Amino acid sequence: MKAKQAIPIGITAAVLIAGLIGCIAVMSRDKGSTAQIYRENKLLYTIDLDSVKEPYNITIAGDHGEENIIRVEHGSISMESASCPDKLCVSQGESHTGLPIVCLPNKVRIVVTDEQEADAYAG
Repeated sequence: MKAKQAIPIGITAAVLIAGLIGCIAVMSRDKGSTAQIYRENKLLYTIDLDSVKEPYNITIAGDHGEENIIRVEHGSISMESASCPDKLCVSQGESHTGLPIVCLPNKVRIVVTDEQEADAYAG
């Protein structure tokens, strides 16, 4: 390979590598997660998960004795216990972002979004 060809190829490779590193850095930064807790489609709580200093529990009580206990920790949220028969919501584990945690029998839903998703919804 001639020296005249190696210089443009090297510059192009360096620019591509720098762009890739920049994309990875932007995508992997902490975006800030917000949890929203609903019962019967009514928003009960909005929690900034990144500002949680100490873990705590929230109890959601229904009209007919049903109960869900939600565990809130720094950066994550989970359904700790539920009075529903199948306990699928408890077995879902922690939610960071992505799929919601849903307790259909007790009509409780937890949705976790990050700043980027919230900005997209806001327009």
